[in-house]
Amino acid sequence: MKKRIISLILSLVMLLSLAVGVTAETFEGESKGYGGVLKVAVTIEEGKLTNIEVLESHETAGISDPAFAKVPEAIIEHQTVAVDTVTGCTLSSKALIEAVTAAWLASGAALEDISKEVVVEAGEKELETKTADVVIIGAGGSGMTAAVEVLRAGGSVLLVDKMPSIGGNTIAAGSALNAAGSDIQKTGTMAASSIEVIEDLLALEPKDDNMKRWQENIRKELDAYIASGATYVFDTVDLHKLQTYVGGDYVANTALLDVFGDGAPGALEYLKELGMEWQPRITAAVGATWQRSHQPARTFGGAGSDFVLPQYEFVKANGGEIVLEHKAEELIMEDGRVVGVKGTANDGTPFEYRANKSVILATGGFGANVEMRQKYNKFWATLDENVPTTNQPCATGDGIGMALAVGANLVGMEWIQIIPAGDASLSASVANEMYINAEGNRFIAEDERRDVLSGAILKQTDTFCWKVSSGYSVDDIQGGIDYKGNKIVDLVTAGKGYLGDTIEDLANQIGVDAANLQAAADAFNKAFKGEAEDPFGRKLFEYPMDKGPYYATRSYAKVHHTMGGVEINTNCEVLDTNGKPIPGLFACGEVTGGIHGGNRLGGNAIADIIVFGQIAGQNAVK
Repeated sequence: MKKRIISLILSLVMLLSLAVGVTAETFEGESKGYGGVLKVAVTIEEGKLTNIEVLESHETAGISDPAFAKVPEAIIEHQTVAVDTVTGCTLSSKALIEAVTAAWLASGAALEDISKEVVVEAGEKELETKTADVVIIGAGGSGMTAAVEVLRAGGSVLLVDKMPSIGGNTIAAGSALNAAGSDIQKTGTMAASSIEVIEDLLALEPKDDNMKRWQENIRKELDAYIASGATYVFDTVDLHKLQTYVGGDYVANTALLDVFGDGAPGALEYLKELGMEWQPRITAAVGATWQRSHQPARTFGGAGSDFVLPQYEFVKANGGEIVLEHKAEELIMEDGRVVGVKGTANDGTPFEYRANKSVILATGGFGANVEMRQKYNKFWATLDENVPTTNQPCATGDGIGMALAVGANLVGMEWIQIIPAGDASLSASVANEMYINAEGNRFIAEDERRDVLSGAILKQTDTFCWKVSSGYSVDDIQGGIDYKGNKIVDLVTAGKGYLGDTIEDLANQIGVDAANLQAAADAFNKAFKGEAEDPFGRKLFEYPMDKGPYYATRSYAKVHHTMGGVEINTNCEVLDTNGKPIPGLFACGEVTGGIHGGNRLGGNAIADIIVFGQIAGQNAVK
C-alpha cells in the first residue's frame, strides 16, 4: 500500500484554533480508483475542510502524483469539490474527488454546500519571458535526455511542457529497452529455431547497401557463434538494425537505423550512470521479435519511471529549468532561423521563451489526436474515437503542427501502430504469454509483430482476447508485482485480472471452454519441449504453460505509436521540404519519422528516445 499525506493548513487558522480551543474532527471516505480502492480522511474545523489525508491508494506513482498534489489543494482553497480534474490523470482526480466528497458528507455537510461552482475572475496577463541556450519543448523521455546532454556540455536549458507533470508518454511506457550484445543478454538461452529466423533474414534480397552490409556482418558473426557451440542469445547491432528495418517493411531511413542500432547499447550504460538498474534477465517485449528487451529494476518506480526520472533528477540537480502547464503553440522564426517558442500557460498567461542557440522539439506523437489519426490513416478500417489509445492525453501532435508552420517536411505519417493492450498487463514481455480468444483457443503466434497481433485480435469474437500467463511469470519473474508496481492480487480484486490455481479454474473464471484452454496449453508445452511444431509458427519460448497460478487479463487493439513525424537527419536537425536543415531546430523522439518505418518493434521506442535525445542535445548546444 502506498501512503501519501497531502495537507494544507493555514498558519492563521492553526493559531486561531489553538487560541479558542477549536476541536477538529476527522471523517473518512472512499471510492474506486484506477488501481483499486482509494481511501481518504478529511479534517473539519468550524465547518471548514482544512486537511486531506490519503490513507490508502493503489494509483500509479508518477502518473497520478499531479492529481494528489493539485486536487486537494484546490478543494481546500475553494471549499468545494467542484474543482477541475488534472489533465493526464483524470481517473485518479475523479476518484480523489469522490472519496473526499464521501468523507465530507459523512461530517454532516450538505452536498449543495460542498459542491458550489468555482468562480475565477479573468484578467489581462502580462507576457512571461525567459531565455536559455537551448529551449526544449516536451518534458518526456527524449526531452529530458536532451536536457541532460545540454547541461553536460555546459549550456543552460529550459524545458517547457503543457502537462502538469513531467514524463509524457515515457513515464507510462511498458518498461523495455532493446539493445544488442549486452552482458545481460548473454545470460539467457536461445532456442535452436531462432537460428532459422536469422537464416531467413540473411536470405532476403538487400534493399540497399546498408542492408547488404548488415547481412554480411551478421553472417560472419553467426558462423563464429555456431562454431563456438554457444547457447546464449545471439545478437549483434547489425541484427538489431536488420530486424527493425524488415519489421518496419523496409520503410525506415537506413542511415538513421545505423545510428539507432549502434547507439542502443550505450543507452543501457547511460541510464545506469544516472542511477537506475537493470533486471538480470533478458526478455522480448510484445512485438520485439527477438530476446533483446532489457527491463528496469524499478529503481525510480513502476512503468516507465526509470526511463525519465533519472534524467529529471540530473536536470534538477544541475540547474536546468522546467516549466509545466505551458502549452507551446508557435515557433519563433527570425531571419530564417528558429529562435524560440511562444504559447499560453494554463492560467491564460502568454509566454515567449528565447533560445540563444537552438530549439528542440520533443513533443511526442499524435496517438491521442483522433482528428490527426483519421486524417493520415491509410491502412486501418478506422481510427476514430471508438478506437481507444494507450497514449497519455499529451500525445496530440502539437510539435508536428508547429514544425509544419516553419516549413518542415513530414515522413511516414500514415504509419500508425495498434497494439494489444487492456485493463492491465503483467509485464512488457510476451515470452511466456498465450493469446486466447473468447472460445478458449489460441489464434496467433504471440511473438509476431504488433500490427499482425492487433489485426488478428480484431478478427476474434467481440474483438478482444485474453492474455494468459503462468506461475513462472506471476511468481518467479514478477514476484507478484506487475510492471507498473501494482500487486497482482490488487488488480484481481479491482476486477482488472483473474487468477486461477489451475487451467480449468482460470477458464471458469474468464468464461472460456476449459477443454479448449487446456488443449491450447498442451500444444504450447509440446512446442516448448520441441516435441512438435507450434501450430501457429511461434519461435520464442522461455517457460512452459504448466505451473499455477495462472493469470489472465482482457486485451484489445489500441492505438499505441505513430511512426511518422518530422523528418530529421543523423544530427537530429529538422529538414525542410527541400531536404535542407532548418537552422536552429532539432527534434527527437516520437515527434520524428523515418526511424521505425511502417511498424515499430516493441522495446525500440525507449532506445530511440535515449539515442536520439542524446544526439539532439549534444548538437543543439553546439
